[in-house]
Amino acid sequence: MHKSYMSHYSALWALVVLLCISLKVTAQSPQLPELQQELARQQDTTGYVKVLGKIGALYAMINLDSSFHYALQVMDLSERHHNQRGLADAFSLMSWYYALKTDFNIATMYAYKALQLQQAVGDSSAVVKTLSNIYLFYRNTGRPVEANNYFYRAFHMASRLPPAQDSTYGILLINYAMRFYKDSTRTDSVKWALQQCRKIMQKYPRNRILLYVRAYEANEMVKAGRGKEAEALIYSLAQEAQQRGLPYVAMDMYNRLDDFGKMGYPVDTTFYRERSYELARATGCEELNLFVLAGLYDYYTRMNQQDKVAWYSAEIMRLAGQDRYHATTQSINYIDYFLKEQSLQSLAMTNRLQQQELEKKRAEKRTGTLRTAGLTLVALLLIVLLVAYYFSYRRSRKEETVLEQSYKAIQHKNEELWENDAFKNKLITILANDFREPLHHISTVAAQLKSGELESAAVASLLKHISASSRKTLDIFDSILKWIRLQLSGFTYTPVQCELSGIIQAVLIALQPTMKERQATLINRLPASLPVLADPEMLRLVNMQLLQTAATVAEPQTLLVISAIAREHRTHISISVDAGANAADKLYTLLNWQENMPALGFVISRDFIGKMNGELSAGVEDNYIVITYMI
Repeated sequence: MHKSYMSHYSALWALVVLLCISLKVTAQSPQLPELQQELARQQDTTGYVKVLGKIGALYAMINLDSSFHYALQVMDLSERHHNQRGLADAFSLMSWYYALKTDFNIATMYAYKALQLQQAVGDSSAVVKTLSNIYLFYRNTGRPVEANNYFYRAFHMASRLPPAQDSTYGILLINYAMRFYKDSTRTDSVKWALQQCRKIMQKYPRNRILLYVRAYEANEMVKAGRGKEAEALIYSLAQEAQQRGLPYVAMDMYNRLDDFGKMGYPVDTTFYRERSYELARATGCEELNLFVLAGLYDYYTRMNQQDKVAWYSAEIMRLAGQDRYHATTQSINYIDYFLKEQSLQSLAMTNRLQQQELEKKRAEKRTGTLRTAGLTLVALLLIVLLVAYYFSYRRSRKEETVLEQSYKAIQHKNEELWENDAFKNKLITILANDFREPLHHISTVAAQLKSGELESAAVASLLKHISASSRKTLDIFDSILKWIRLQLSGFTYTPVQCELSGIIQAVLIALQPTMKERQATLINRLPASLPVLADPEMLRLVNMQLLQTAATVAEPQTLLVISAIAREHRTHISISVDAGANAADKLYTLLNWQENMPALGFVISRDFIGKMNGELSAGVEDNYIVITYMI
């Protein structure tokens, strides 16, 4: 008999602890006079219900029947005054009662009712405590998956509560320690949880959680070979709990001594079990402490103490034969109350459904009458409206035609203004960013020549640089002037047949200085004859800009490959250049036309090709930047 109850001891003990600490007040019997005086001072129903709930929570630690009686009063007042927070407190107290009577299904139902109301009023701290209780209910009914879901949900919410509600986080920390204390893989995390719990709860010296933290310290004493000190500590904690009016906590402390034997310190638990069972009888929760009764019966049977055996046998028979919900202090049959409440709720729901059905039929009848009158009136109005609409339609069509023509003219003007504005912004950016560097270079070289301190060879070299910079600048101006002509309104693209090979060959001759400077090797894979339909001048500028850009981003002493292929009446020209390991970064800079000269050439080329009904794209393949255009 003893072993069968001991298998459930750990889970039931955790239930008692967590249900105790889930109450919103520190349950100490010396508080009762204070709360009674506070109740007498209340001026409104909300405050009265709040204090009444505190008294019910206080009695929950002393006598279950009294606690349930106060819960009913709180629920009645809260329902009459639509006080959702008070109703949530009442359901929490009822859940507490049924849980200590080990009716976890009913306890879960009331906990869910409390949870819905707590979520509705936004009481996060109460939500965390109720989630933790539901976890324990599922755990004690053998549903570990659901229990785990509620456990981690409560723990996660508790860790995010504001500092003013950190006591709730302390509750979940002791919950974590209780759950994983015997798991050797979580030793460090359990120690951390206990340390954090102590830090938090030291700010609340009247809270019972500190008693449980110290009880775990007793376990560590036993493991360290200090069993006698640990036994004395547990006994002192139980005495302190009784002095503070916490009989459930004292009962838990006595019951913890059963685990000392497994940790290497055997204790004669008979005395402590007797004290624990006396507390269970006094508080009305013998169902939660049946394993202690079974242990005492087994012990005295082995010791052949017939008077004790007879007393505990009678106690077992008394518990087996009595109504477990028999009230000792109030005339309440709790199971009947629960069933009647469920029946009343079902009857109320049926009445509401019938009332809704009746209202629906009345509404349909009124709607039918109104619909008939309305249809008649609407028919008359429609005849009048149709006559008026016919004459107004003829007049409005003329006005709409005039407005539509005016709107199109305005829209066309807006598009022209927007294009001109965009062109102006582009041109300003080009002049600001792209001509500063070459003109500055020319100015610097001119200043060096003016000084007259250079030798003839240096002068010749600088003149070559001036010539090259001037040529690049003129080429850019040439491209920009062509670009400006394209941007202005009135441009018409008229393609003619051009020889692509000849145009690119001429461009390559002009780019020889740049190719020589970069030490790049050109590979020309263009066919000897490749006619295309395009604007010759724009096609020359496109190839000039793209080849200049490719040569600029090329790594020194690398290849520059030009190839072309005719496909589906279109010509695809590809320029590939080895840009090195940072080819992607160079391509990114190339696609941002406000950045530098190569990016400017790229955007001009893209506009030119767009005007010729073509497409321009660029990408990276290995370390090569590949520029492709199609016309």
